Amino acid sequence: MRSVPCFVGIKMQLPNFVRFPFKSSTARRFLVSVLSIALIAFLTQLSVGASAQSAAKSDTLEPLTEIPAKAQKVETGIFAMNLYDLDASSNTYYLDFYIWFKWKGDIDPTANLEYTNGVDDWGVTSTPAYEEPQKLPDGRLYQSLRVEGRFVQPFALSRYPLDQQDLKVLIENAVYTTNQLVYIADKDQSGYSNALTIPGWKIRGFDLSNLVREYATNFGDVRLGTASQYSSMQYSLTVSRPVSFFAWKLLLPLIIVVAASWGSLLLNPQNVDSRIIIPVTALLTIVFLQQSYSSNLPDVGYLVLLDKIYAVAYILIIVSILEAILTADWVKLDKPENIARTVQLDRTVLAVQALVLVVGIGLLILLA
Repeated sequence: MRSVPCFVGIKMQLPNFVRFPFKSSTARRFLVSVLSIALIAFLTQLSVGASAQSAAKSDTLEPLTEIPAKAQKVETGIFAMNLYDLDASSNTYYLDFYIWFKWKGDIDPTANLEYTNGVDDWGVTSTPAYEEPQKLPDGRLYQSLRVEGRFVQPFALSRYPLDQQDLKVLIENAVYTTNQLVYIADKDQSGYSNALTIPGWKIRGFDLSNLVREYATNFGDVRLGTASQYSSMQYSLTVSRPVSFFAWKLLLPLIIVVAASWGSLLLNPQNVDSRIIIPVTALLTIVFLQQSYSSNLPDVGYLVLLDKIYAVAYILIIVSILEAILTADWVKLDKPENIARTVQLDRTVLAVQALVLVVGIGLLILLA
C-alpha cells in the first residue's frame, strides 16, 4: 500500500496496483484534494434540508385546548369539490369547496369571514346557499357557502419527488376574538368529493382541526390589550406524488446516463479520447436533466432529495473522468503491465461506483 498526502493533512492509503508514474506528486495531491472536497461538500449538504425545514416552523397557530365559557360556539365543516392549477413553483393552488356554519347566538359567523392563506382576495367567490340563515329543528341557525379561490401553502420539498404536502385552507373571523366566537370542527360531515382528482398526485386523506391564532399585536385596538387571540379553523387535504413518477420519469434517466458513462471503463485503455469524452458528455447531460426538474420548483435554500441523488451522480462521473486522465499517462508508456494495471483499475472503479450508486440512493431515500 502507498500513502498519498491529502490537502487536510491526512494520508490516504491507495492499493498497490495504483502506481502514479509522475515524477512530481502534484497530480496525486490534486486528485485526492478534489475527491476530498467533493466528499466533504456532499456530506455537509445532507443535513442542510432538515435544518432549513425545522427553522421554518410557525409559532402563531396552536390547537384549541379550552373553549371560553362565554364564547359563541360555531360548528363548521368543509367539503372540497375541486382542486386544480396546483403550482409547486409558486406554492399556490385553486380550491372549490362548500363551507357551512351552525350556531346559536347573535353573532353571524359568515360576516367578517377571512381566508388567512388566500391569494388575490378580490378573486375569491363566495356564494351563500340561502339569502338568510335557516333555522334548524334544534334551534340553531344554519348557512352554507360555495367558495372558490386561490390559496397559498409553502411546500415542504426536502423529500422531493417523494414529498407529501398538506394543502390547507385557514378561516378566521376578523372581528371577534376567542372570548366571543369559537369554531368547532364538524369532522363527521367534512371531507372531499370522490370525483376530486389532482393530476400527478394521490390524495391520502384530509383533516379538520380547531386552532387558535395569537397575534403579537392588538392592531391598534386598546381593548384587546397587548396581544389578541382569534379562533381559526384549518382544513387540510393531504396529497403525495406517486412513486412511479420518481422511479420512471426522474430516477431512470439519471441511472441510464450514469451507466452510459461507465462504458468508458470498459473500453480499451488505448482509446484515451473516448474514455474521457464519454463521461464528460454524461456530466453535461445530467446538468441539463437537473435543470429540467429544478425549473418546476421554487427557489429554496436547501437541497431536495433528488438534488442529493444528483450529487452522488456528479461525484461518480467526476471520478470516472479523473481515472481516465490518470490512466492515460500509464498507457503512454506503452508497457503491457501498465495496460493490465489499467484494466484492473477500471474493473475495480466500475464495481465500486455501481455499489456506491445503489447504496447511496437507498440511504438518501431512507434518511430523507
